[in-house]
Amino acid sequence: MNTIIPAIIIEDEKEAAIFLSDTLKKRFDDIEIIATSNNIKDSITLLNNFNPELVFMDIELIDGDAFQILDAIGHYDFEVIFVTAYSNYMEQALAYYAFNFLIKPIEIQYLHNIVERYISLKKRLFTEQKYLYLREFLTKSKLLINIGDEHIAININDIIKCKADGNYCLFLAVNKSTYLASKSLKYYEGLLSEKGFFRANRSTLINIKHIHSIYKKEAIILSNKEKIIISVRNKPKLSELIKNLS
Repeated sequence: MNTIIPAIIIEDEKEAAIFLSDTLKKRFDDIEIIATSNNIKDSITLLNNFNPELVFMDIELIDGDAFQILDAIGHYDFEVIFVTAYSNYMEQALAYYAFNFLIKPIEIQYLHNIVERYISLKKRLFTEQKYLYLREFLTKSKLLINIGDEHIAININDIIKCKADGNYCLFLAVNKSTYLASKSLKYYEGLLSEKGFFRANRSTLINIKHIHSIYKKEAIILSNKEKIIISVRNKPKLSELIKNLS
């Protein structure tokens, strides 16, 4: 199994980019810096062409901000660690589901801890073989979930919603059955985001096949008549969903 993590650095200060790159190379054999960029246009091209797993991203760039890059790409499956001198961006960074947020000047030990945490999570959750099995299973519209001592296969189309329950995830199915899976909502969002599931708010992932109606672009009524409130940060994504489905 290839354990190398391809990474891209997006930073408009040359010295800062060199410092970050050198620090990562010295401390982590797992990280390979495959490209760097200092502007929006080149960053979009790099992210689309190089398929990184981890992106270290300054927020204020020479021609705009990093959020414009993520908006232009749309769906992305890499993790973002924002690196900025401005702490007032933290809430907006969280709205883009950043893995973490670093304030300049970078404290090397803090950077080290964040990257170690990412590597630890990656090793715990995924292996190459596991990914291949999951992909094969998902193409058959099935999901195998672990509920304690048992693994249960459920049809993805039968899932109405997934709801965070601490470090667990509660599945609600069309037959009113519930399943408490021993993995987090974020984990299942990664598996189901390309299977027609929409993140409504911090704790709820819904199956768009079970949308009955959308109320004032602020709430979704599901097929079981349950009302799900859309978080402020996800309202733009709801507008995009409406546009794509209309």
